[in-house]
Amino acid sequence: MERATENPNSETQPSPQPNHKMDADDDDENVKQLKECSSLYLSLQDCLVDSNRDWKSCQKHVQALKACHERRTKK
Repeated sequence: MERATENPNSETQPSPQPNHKMDADDDDENVKQLKECSSLYLSLQDCLVDSNRDWKSCQKHVQALKACHERRTKK
């Protein structure tokens, strides 16, 4: 009986998920608690993954998340 050989290039590959999918699932309760700031948190996570956890290069994301959190707590 012959076995079909698999060719990874012949199949359509799904589009890659954002980097944060590895660290935080959409159902993660911690992310849900951030409410309207969750997308900023997830973009910060992506930046940290892309920059090899270099916080200095992700300061724009850090400041945006901080500002969102401050707006939330003033309500």
